[in-house]
Amino acid sequence: MSLGRICAAALLAAVFLSAGASAQVTTGSTIKAKEVHTKAPKPSKTHFQVVKMMPMAIQVQNPANEKELHTFAYSDQIRVSMQTLLNHGGYQYGDKVVIEYMPGTEVALKIKGKPSKPV
Repeated sequence: MSLGRICAAALLAAVFLSAGASAQVTTGSTIKAKEVHTKAPKPSKTHFQVVKMMPMAIQVQNPANEKELHTFAYSDQIRVSMQTLLNHGGYQYGDKVVIEYMPGTEVALKIKGKPSKPV
């Protein structure tokens, strides 16, 4: 017998043996998996001080740490209202705002605060 035929025969024997082992039927109770409920992350609300308001984003700083700057892009839900606010003067440097955003992102979902009169 040639080496190729011996290898082919060994391979076929291995396939048949493994097929027989996997064809075993188990009887008895089955284990049902429980659904895993993960809590969706909640948006964070943080107080900031406005540095600059732009048409597509707002740059703010943390009042407790003035070196901590953030630039939040506007979400689609607030983009039109922010553009309208900017057309009427917008937020000025030093205005206090509360920005709601998802942790780990730099997209503002809501911005609340009283804009001061433009200079």
